[in-house]
Order: sequence, then C-alpha cells, then structure tokens
Amino acid sequence: MALAAALVGAGISAYLLVQYGTGQSGICATGSGCDEVRASAFAYPFGIPMPLFGLAFYLAAAGIAWRSLEPAHLLGMSPRVALAALALAGLAVSIVLTSIEAFVIHAFCTWCLGQAIASLVLAISSAIGLARQEPSGLVNRDISRHAKRVAVREAARQLDVQKRELRREAFLVSGFMAILVATLLVGGALGRGAPGPTENAGANTTARLGPASAPRTGTGPVTVVEFADYQCPACQAVAPELQQLVTDGSITLVYRYFPLPQHSLAVLAARAAQAASLQGEFWPMHDLLLSTHAAWENVSTDEARAYFGGLASQAGLNLQRWQADLTSPAVAEAVSSDAAAAKALGLPGTPSIFINGTYYQDGLSLGQLRSAVAAANA
Repeated sequence: MALAAALVGAGISAYLLVQYGTGQSGICATGSGCDEVRASAFAYPFGIPMPLFGLAFYLAAAGIAWRSLEPAHLLGMSPRVALAALALAGLAVSIVLTSIEAFVIHAFCTWCLGQAIASLVLAISSAIGLARQEPSGLVNRDISRHAKRVAVREAARQLDVQKRELRREAFLVSGFMAILVATLLVGGALGRGAPGPTENAGANTTARLGPASAPRTGTGPVTVVEFADYQCPACQAVAPELQQLVTDGSITLVYRYFPLPQHSLAVLAARAAQAASLQGEFWPMHDLLLSTHAAWENVSTDEARAYFGGLASQAGLNLQRWQADLTSPAVAEAVSSDAAAAKALGLPGTPSIFINGTYYQDGLSLGQLRSAVAAANA
C-alpha cells in the first residue's frame, strides 16, 4: 500500500507540474481553487514550482518502498524505518500546506488535496509496515539442521511471493496513473479549444459583456472584460499583466465584479471600489485594494471597512460621500448585478476573462495574454 500511495502522489505531482509549466487550467472539482493556489505566493518557493518538490518526495518514497523487503540498510537505517521517517516528514509538510490553503489562500486545489490523502495513506501504511517483524534469515539455533533448511527455504519462498506482489502492485498503479495523467492532459488540451461559458454571439457580444456603466481603462483596439474578485490570488497575480497590456496600448480593459462566496471580504471590497467609481476614482481604489490585499484580507469586516476608508482617503476621495455610498442600495445593486451576470454566463470562477467577446481559457502570464490579444486583433 505504501508503494501504491507513493506512485499515486507522484502521478498527481507530475500532472500538476505540467500544468504549472504550461499554464494550462486543468480539471478542478473545487471551483477556481486550483488556479488560485497556483497563482499564490506559495506556489513557487525559491522560484521552484511546488509540484517538483512533491514529485521528488513521492519518487523517493516509491524507491524506498520498492526496497522495503531488502535487508540492506539506507543511511544506517532499514528501508522500513527510512520509509516511515520520510513519510512522517511528508505528512507534516502536507498538513502545513493544506492549512495554508485553508487559512491563508482561502481556496483548495483538488489535486493538492489528493496529494495530502496520498501522504496520509503513505504514512499510515509505512507505520503498519514498520510495526511488522522485519524479514530475517535467522532461524532458531536449537532446531535440527534439516528443519533450519526447511525454514530458510520457506522464508525465501515467502519473500519471493512478497516481491512478486510488490512488482504487480507497482505495475498496476503505475499503469493506471500514467493513463489517468495522460487522459487529464489530453482532455485539458482539447478543452482549451472548446467553447467556453459564452459563444461569439455577434458584434454586440462585447458590448453586452462590458456595459457602459462598467469601469474601463485604456484605448486599445481589443476589448478585454475581466470578471474578478479582490480576494482572489489569481486575480491579484493577473492584474499587473492586464495593466501592462493597457499601458502598451493593446487593450481596453473592462472590470466587472464577481465576489466569490468563499471570500468573506470580497463583496465589501467590491463595494468599496464601486463607491470610489461614483466619484470617478475607480482605478486608483482598484489598484490600492490589490496592492494592499495582504494587509486586509484576513481581518474582520469592521477592520476591513476602516482600512478601506483609509484607502479611500489615500485615493483622494470625499470620505464622507464614499462612506455613504459604500452602504447605499445603488452600490450594492451594481455589485450584485455583475455577480448575477457572471452566474448567468456560467463562469466557473475568477478571474474569468473575455477577449473581444470570446472566453479566454489559457494561462495568465503576460506572454500568453499578449499572444491571445494579438490573435484577436489579427
């Protein structure tokens, strides 16, 4: 079981590593959680994609599990002891990473949870294996020479059976994971060419996606409509990339609110931006909300409201008017109307981006966005 868990973890890590390398958004059963985790500051420790660490860990665990029936020691420890120690360390790291997703990022990656389960199974099965008696060639010296030979042959036979079972387990699990990962990658690649939540529905598609009342900036020939959430790590990561395209003169950027229910302060942040918009200062407030997110996204609602007031003053707003607008029905309606439009479009999460009316499904790097904009303007 330890070998199977390690191979499953390695397969998941390999799949995630390809996603990180290509920017492909794969299947995610936790909404936009996979993209949010990948866009967070924790996804690339020391500049290295996190799945690479996972792949190295699980392959090392698989290698030790493969040798668990051998008597030769590793670093002065039996393979079973080494595997249990590695599995325990991996479980501890997995608990920390899952806690970060829960309490810092506020989003869960489906495949990261799969890795956490694999780490738990690996730790439990290695502990069970450690509790079992180590295979030994020693036999009781008090029995006859013939009985010793019989006992040695029986021990060798049992060890051979266990090795064959281990090889069969490795072959079956490796084959299954290879097929699963290949299927997921092919499905993701095909999915990128499939229609998104909306189709090109004529010349007025972009106008309907980005109504005149929505905040916009830039004068580029390509219109990009972004449905976003101020607490979404992926939205925070893509914001400077989109702004660069605005600065380059490539796009006209239209912003629409899509606060997600798992983000407790997203609605309040959206209303803070919309209240600033009524004074013609949406983009300064927008930029301040994104650049200071680490200071407010984990505080209480009252603390966030006070903090946003400070940002409003920093943006040069009439604070008294901003405070009145923040709780006004008009501002609440503007935010809820955008969110309703996003749901009507069937958007899976944030950021959801449309380029000239076509739903964008590729990566969020500047290069990928620039290529998509250039293609739309061709």
